[in-house]
Amino acid sequence: MPYKHGRPVIDLSIFFRTASAWCFYMVFPVAMLVDFMQHFTSYKHRWRIYDIPRAITVANHTTLLDPVKIAGLPLPRMINQTLLEGTVEFPVLGTFTRLLGGVPIPRGKTGYRKILEICRRAFKYRRFLHFYPEGELFLYNQEIKEFKTGAFRIAAELDIPVVPLVTVFSEGPFRAWSFWGRSLPIETLVILEPVYPSKYIRRDEDGEISSESIKDFAEAVRQIMQKEINRRGGTNVFYRGQMKRIKGLND
Repeated sequence: MPYKHGRPVIDLSIFFRTASAWCFYMVFPVAMLVDFMQHFTSYKHRWRIYDIPRAITVANHTTLLDPVKIAGLPLPRMINQTLLEGTVEFPVLGTFTRLLGGVPIPRGKTGYRKILEICRRAFKYRRFLHFYPEGELFLYNQEIKEFKTGAFRIAAELDIPVVPLVTVFSEGPFRAWSFWGRSLPIETLVILEPVYPSKYIRRDEDGEISSESIKDFAEAVRQIMQKEINRRGGTNVFYRGQMKRIKGLND
């Protein structure tokens, strides 16, 4: 059960899938309660994913509990979420995160290909594979950073949509940091319309997907997400900068 570099990134055995379901449904209610107590988490337009048979989902990475609210999106189904390979290799914690749906992104520029190789089979069991394309956690940020392109290349290769999810923060009824105000934001996870790769993807003379068109695809999705944050008046007053990585765990 422990993951090591070079092994399949998703364990599709019936034993692991059964253990994963047991672990998830025991842990998730407690984790979601903690998230709600901190941020009063709510969802908008969840219905937009109901009729999508399979998709890549992407979101801005803004809190340590992001994986919890993402996991709550397709309930009662489960969702696979990508994370750094180093986290999954960590003793005990690595196995635990995999049981909860964690999918390691192998090191190197072609790491996404190892995910792509197993995606077609994995989508038979779970409809969504989630990415945080900023690649880092920016605490309570509302200015989305430039996206890495791996998630969008997988969507293009499989010809499936990308569903943007955006976390929008608000201060609540009182000014942040005032006597009655909050020190943590209230968060809303907004599900946006799916974006299909065919609108952006171009192929070269050899029939290969153009890297530039993948970048265009990623940037278009980033702009759609940023526009939604701006439209809803997302506040950046709680922003605390990029979260430092922990040596040996996610460095």
